[in-house]
Amino acid sequence: MTVLFDLDGTLCVHDQSTDALLDAAFDAVGIDRYCGPTDLRSAAAAVEPAESDVEFYRRCLRVAAERAGADPADAGSIALAYDDAIDHGAVSFRDGAADALEAAIDSGRRVGLVTNGARGTQRTKLDALGITDRFETRVYAEPEFGVKPEPYPFERALGNLEADPATTTYVGDSLRADVAGANALGMETVWTPTDVTELGPDDPEPDHTLPSLAGLAALV
Repeated sequence: MTVLFDLDGTLCVHDQSTDALLDAAFDAVGIDRYCGPTDLRSAAAAVEPAESDVEFYRRCLRVAAERAGADPADAGSIALAYDDAIDHGAVSFRDGAADALEAAIDSGRRVGLVTNGARGTQRTKLDALGITDRFETRVYAEPEFGVKPEPYPFERALGNLEADPATTTYVGDSLRADVAGANALGMETVWTPTDVTELGPDDPEPDHTLPSLAGLAALV
């Protein structure tokens, strides 16, 4: 029996204000700001997972610009400035996440991490939370092989733990990256949404939906 966790939005949240980060990014490139945190979250739900944080921000900002009637050509430079403004060590546990991780470990299951973030960035977050060594395996984004929802990162974690997908639970906040990818390999999926909690007609369906990770202990 195995439990695999996503990191961003699932186990941790960023302490920095998205509003302040957007201000810093747009100011740095000298462009009038055309989107806010809500616009950025909405855009994030509409784009595909990317091979890097900066590319993901660029895609989100491009969608936000198009929706606002602004020039999407500046999205790349704004994305770089946005990334520069982020302190990756400024993270906290999401509500219930620390207890959920410990519950998974205490259950006797093997526990791993599968994240689309780059190794250096994600290690900074794990170190800040004090949980770097709480996972038996940690799989970081390797764009040349494929990032979630591609099968490679999931399969690598399963292989490292000699785990059967049929007896593995994957916990994540993204329908596209986490639920769709884990569903495709036959894992049990737990969706922990941060905003929208209703599925659309084309969304992948998780086995369980938990508004708070406090409910994970009952599943494991």
